[in-house]
Amino acid sequence: MAAVCLAGTWASCSRQSVLSDRIAAIDNETAREVLRDCLWRHGSHYTWVEHRALRWEVTRTEHRPLGDVVSGEVWVLDTVGDRVRIERPERRQVTLASDGRTRVFVDGRETQQAELLAEAAGDVRLVREIGPMPFSLLRPGLGITYLGTRVGPGEARSWHRLLVTYGAASGAAARDRLLVEVRRSTREAASATIRWSEFPLLGQRYRVVLDDWREEGGLRLARRWRLYPLATDEGPPGPLRYSVRVDRLALDTPTSPGTFARP
Repeated sequence: MAAVCLAGTWASCSRQSVLSDRIAAIDNETAREVLRDCLWRHGSHYTWVEHRALRWEVTRTEHRPLGDVVSGEVWVLDTVGDRVRIERPERRQVTLASDGRTRVFVDGRETQQAELLAEAAGDVRLVREIGPMPFSLLRPGLGITYLGTRVGPGEARSWHRLLVTYGAASGAAARDRLLVEVRRSTREAASATIRWSEFPLLGQRYRVVLDDWREEGGLRLARRWRLYPLATDEGPPGPLRYSVRVDRLALDTPTSPGTFARP
């Protein structure tokens, strides 16, 4: 570790040590090794700590029975402080999340409208946990266990399954769950089944299929996400409900003190 630290800053070394300790603290050896292999496939946590911010320009689609609703958005994630900024220009709306608080501004004015705040909380969670997958599995307060493998039709493909639970330090509800499937042949984080409390999920299971992996700054991140509702963890998915297309991804774009504090 020392040789790696000499190449970077002391701040990066400190973060690196924290993340290394979180991996080492996983009790189950198989879960620990699957996660390590997956992280290396996507660039390694050593590379992850070198970057302080991610910025996505995305096209998000809600697939409704009467027609799709499409919006262009900009997301910024502070990978050190876990702060989030979401811009939705068509709505003239900006969401800011930091220090356990989520705020929504419309036309520059903060709103207390319950529906917008509930929707924003779900959006922030997707940015924090799905956008940087699998590096989001290194966030504090997570418990990771190994649930064996899932085999696809004809046994041509198989996936390791990691169950993620949420402790107090995660900031999430204790009843929430995340099941990540890592494809054994490629070691990629192919999908995640989420059961989160935030709107619009509200405890319903969704399978998030991740693909179109591309490298940027030494990190392999998904450029497409598709969310399908599930009746049960093992059941077939329903029709496509939400999708996200990453049009542009940039690392370490300049941020100011106001990026996560004002619209």
